[in-house]
Amino acid sequence: MSFSLTQMLLVSAAYLLVLFGVAWISERGLIPRWIIRHPLTYTLSLGVYASAWAFYGTVGLAYQYGYGFLSSYLGVSGAFLLAPVLLYPILKITRTYQLSSLADLFAFRFRSTWAGALTTVFMLIGVLPLLALQIQAVADSIGILTREPVQDRVAVAFCALITLFTIFFGSRHIATREKHEGLVFAIAFESLIKLIAMGGVGLYALYGVFDGPQQLELWLLQNQTALASLHTPLQEGPWRTLLLVFFASAIVMPHMYHMTFTENLNPRSLVSASWGLPLFLLLISLAVPLILWAGLKLGATTSPEYFTLGIGIAANSKSLALLAYVGGLSAASGLIIVTTLALSGMALNHLVLPLYQPPAEGNIYRWLKWTRRGLIVAIIALGYGFYLMLGAQQDLANLGIVAFVATLQFLPGVLSVLYWPTANRRGFIAGLLAGISVWAVSMLLPLIGNLQGFYIPWLNMIYVLDDT
Repeated sequence: MSFSLTQMLLVSAAYLLVLFGVAWISERGLIPRWIIRHPLTYTLSLGVYASAWAFYGTVGLAYQYGYGFLSSYLGVSGAFLLAPVLLYPILKITRTYQLSSLADLFAFRFRSTWAGALTTVFMLIGVLPLLALQIQAVADSIGILTREPVQDRVAVAFCALITLFTIFFGSRHIATREKHEGLVFAIAFESLIKLIAMGGVGLYALYGVFDGPQQLELWLLQNQTALASLHTPLQEGPWRTLLLVFFASAIVMPHMYHMTFTENLNPRSLVSASWGLPLFLLLISLAVPLILWAGLKLGATTSPEYFTLGIGIAANSKSLALLAYVGGLSAASGLIIVTTLALSGMALNHLVLPLYQPPAEGNIYRWLKWTRRGLIVAIIALGYGFYLMLGAQQDLANLGIVAFVATLQFLPGVLSVLYWPTANRRGFIAGLLAGISVWAVSMLLPLIGNLQGFYIPWLNMIYVLDDT
């Protein structure tokens, strides 16, 4: 079973047009405002966290780390369950002082333009693996379904379409107090699509592949290694570290910060999200082991991280394969759109404007709007360039972890905003530089090249890099 490239492009274009339409009708006021401002819409918009890494990569993570894959959901859920003491105080600060990004928060807290600029630069570098992951997931998905080496062409087309969507709906307003209601509603719609797709594949795995829970239990009894492989990494693996990493990602990742704080229309919605988002992630996580076991039973020819697609192919079901693909496309596009929008605002405020001021006699609003659009193009181009640099040779799970660990370096700064009044900008900048340096040497360099190690003259030693 396979699809033609034309069919996949038509499906992709049709979905993105639907997404465009959803955002457009909500921007035009054709959707009742009570729906757009409903806590359920806000909660679903936070589902942007479930990117292609969560849709595809967590199955691969379960294959590598067993039940440790749950840390990606439990960490974020823990942060939202602590909303009264962690998220709500940040929301109050951001609304009071109109702080639209993490860089704004740090620049305000430490009274330092350097704090904001360094946060922006390091965040841009840190999320490049995550952007490349989304591009790779979409390109690989179409390559798997068409059985043709079309990844390079697909990646270019996908980046172009996402760039246009982000520009049209994300940069029409420059003022930080402006809310992108159309974008929020579109991202909530995407989260619903992801939930339906993941749930549909999971239910097929349970009832279509195993004929129900009893047959699944029987198969697990007959295949003890499949169950034991999930327990062993949990006993020996780095799940505690992963739990901390994903806890931090709920606060500091640019797409999560943007949707949680910047696009918040009603502070009371955060109360519903404190239990609604964990429930959403729980429903998605329930399908992961089912998909893994079904892929193993069917002998899916894809790698484990693409078992979500592989089940439909192995079962010779075009509808199931398309459902999985649309879910993955939804997951990837949502993250790129929101992350790029957030980063473009950070770059404009903390990198461009401190270095160049537009002429006062010109149309400043127009200049700001087009500069931000240019930044959106540049950021997505950087993500695409990073994807080309990697050559699509990395596992999705590894790419995601590298990005999440990078943003972990910002967690001490966030905690100091709330609970460390004596913290100062020198300590923050020194800690950030040290953390990013260690991350770059230990994780980024092994990812982007074949560098095996380097000589440290003042220690008279050779440091060996290891990307395993």
